[in-house]
Amino acid sequence: MPPTTPAPEPETVTDPMLWRMAIRVTADHQPHPRHPGRCANLRCVHEAYPCPPLRDAQRAQQAATRPHRFTPGRARVAAVAQRFVGWFRPARPVPPAPVPLPRRQPMAALGLAA
Repeated sequence: MPPTTPAPEPETVTDPMLWRMAIRVTADHQPHPRHPGRCANLRCVHEAYPCPPLRDAQRAQQAATRPHRFTPGRARVAAVAQRFVGWFRPARPVPPAPVPLPRRQPMAALGLAA
């Protein structure tokens, strides 16, 4: 099979290699011209259309692209977040800081050395 010119990738593609593979499989698994309910690929002669490889390729194509954003622009998080400032309190009281132990003195400083 001669190499074909790859289709240009949409901007939403995050995994180009997976996307190109899915495009190739989709091109290879088209409906049969005389039997529209069957796949034309010889590997799927007895498979109903859409065949399992085509369904897998369609899922791979979806997985290789990031979802479209539904709302344009930036979200206004700061205004919403201001309502929740200070609402969180720890479930358990915070234990007090440990009292530091006195610094150890060498025996010579205590006058106990002989």
